[in-house]
Amino acid sequence: MPRPPLLLDACVAINLAATGHLHRIGETLNVTFTLTRQAAAEVGYLRDVIDGEITSTPIDLMQHTSDGTLQIIDLAPREYPLYLELASIVDDGEAATIAAAAQRNLQLATDDRKARSLCSERHIPEPLRTLALMHSYADAARLDHIQVQDLLIKIRDRASFQAPRADPDHKWWNENIADT
Repeated sequence: MPRPPLLLDACVAINLAATGHLHRIGETLNVTFTLTRQAAAEVGYLRDVIDGEITSTPIDLMQHTSDGTLQIIDLAPREYPLYLELASIVDDGEAATIAAAAQRNLQLATDDRKARSLCSERHIPEPLRTLALMHSYADAARLDHIQVQDLLIKIRDRASFQAPRADPDHKWWNENIADT
């Protein structure tokens, strides 16, 4: 039975890819990560340190589409008017993600404050956030503190993510990453 889609914007996709466990996270949360083609185009690189040098490692989305962890979708014609309206306010990836979520009645995930505000204004269900996904994954997979800490450090360092203070899981983030 196919897993339900979870629309990700580029930033959440980058954060989850930084863990190196995208497949396991999707499987554990019982979702198929889904990106609009516009959001997928915004997924770029992770920061890695190799031999003491900071380097950019490209994120290979195709590796995840071939194993069914991720799907990339095109906007439907009926989604373009909302997409074009939103693209004047937020990046193309967020605009396309919100348009697809609104028209297809799908759950979406974004950490972008402006995108989250647009969802609220348009009565689109509250988007998930990176930390909510990671917290749910850690609980469902019964990860210990060291495992959680390792994943959060990868998100912080490889994706250059900082948990916003307003994030409902900010305390959880601090508790798990504090001693690094």
